[in-house]
Amino acid sequence: MADGAIVTLAVVLLLVLIGLRTPIFVALAVAGIVGLLGLGGLTGVALVPLALVAQLQEYALVAAPLYILLGEVLAVSGLGRDLFAAAHRWFNRVPGGLGASAIGSSTLFGAMSGVSISSVAVIGRMAVPEMLERGYKPAFASGAVAASGALAMLIPPSLMFILYSSVTGESVAALFAGGLLPGLLLSAMMIVYVVLRAKVAPANAPVDEERFTWADRFAALGRISPALVLIALVLGSIYTGIATPTEAAAIGALAAFGVTGAIYHKLGWTNLKKIFLSTAQVTAAVLAIVGSAFVFTQMLVVARIPDAVTGFVVGLDVPPTVIMVGIMLILIVLGCLVDAASLLLVVTPILVPAITELGFDPLWFGVLLVVNLEIAVITPPVGLNLYTMKSVVPELDLGDIFRGIAPYILIEAALLGILIAVPEIATYLPGLLS
Repeated sequence: MADGAIVTLAVVLLLVLIGLRTPIFVALAVAGIVGLLGLGGLTGVALVPLALVAQLQEYALVAAPLYILLGEVLAVSGLGRDLFAAAHRWFNRVPGGLGASAIGSSTLFGAMSGVSISSVAVIGRMAVPEMLERGYKPAFASGAVAASGALAMLIPPSLMFILYSSVTGESVAALFAGGLLPGLLLSAMMIVYVVLRAKVAPANAPVDEERFTWADRFAALGRISPALVLIALVLGSIYTGIATPTEAAAIGALAAFGVTGAIYHKLGWTNLKKIFLSTAQVTAAVLAIVGSAFVFTQMLVVARIPDAVTGFVVGLDVPPTVIMVGIMLILIVLGCLVDAASLLLVVTPILVPAITELGFDPLWFGVLLVVNLEIAVITPPVGLNLYTMKSVVPELDLGDIFRGIAPYILIEAALLGILIAVPEIATYLPGLLS
């Protein structure tokens, strides 16, 4: 059987297993192994264990469990409550102030955790019930939180950039820098949407009659100073060259324990058990996907699929920008079917050689890819942020959550267009580091 036919059968098997709701790491591993057996028999599979161990020993991946640990510690600290309260005091005078506050607090929490579902869980648990109690429409309230939770994937430190670095060898610090301005721009776009939507259709977000003095606002900033210190500690140590991103993750996790214990007094045995158990579960899930995705991509490499894709893309008689737009559209469709981490790990080895051959910057493409993954986590039927939102506020209807998220998919798509038109938004800060 021809290699192309074997790869096609492996991909069909993968889609069938996903359709049967097989765990994604199992589906990737089974499809990859079946493909390798078809391509090279037992010899093709024999080298997988050694290659798998080598992939999982990638130094950049050491940062992943540390940033996950940092996020889990902050999730039990109560810092999320203070972030939302501070943002509310500053945004309450604008239309849709609670929605804007949720986005602002998600932005700050994302700058510490790097995991989108943690941000949705922590901010959503406080912000959405508050908005519902004040008469906000469920779709308006849930959409703002579920969408802004995805900012944790783009604003450093980002777990997705760590995974992208492990596959491509791009600098984690440069990727973090590349995601900062697009992440802040996306946050601003979301806040502008919420304010305009509330002004045009006030029924979505009744006017907040509560008033705060300037003293209240600055006092609230004082209460979130631990968050600001943590962000400065982690990112500052990276960009000043004091620490690598992995070392900065360890520093941040240690500092988070200090803040949670000394300031919030939330490091009892129950919370410690919860922190380490959740960290182990999330880390194991991520690394299982990394390993199984590597098996699947090895099958594609053996079949020379990246070379074939590169040759096909380079041979197209259309402008490179049109090709990039086409790639983005394909990724958006794939994001509806596959979870974010698996999608990144499978498509990166295939697409990066092609976009490099076209003359595009792999770092810039990494930022575009992560924006695509943000769309994936808020797009049904697979979007994890949507189901996380439902789990933390059970009274919400999934239909309301789906309706509330729709405008933000368009906002994310608009950001993709802006980044394609103006790549410097993603490449300017990394250029300063080099």
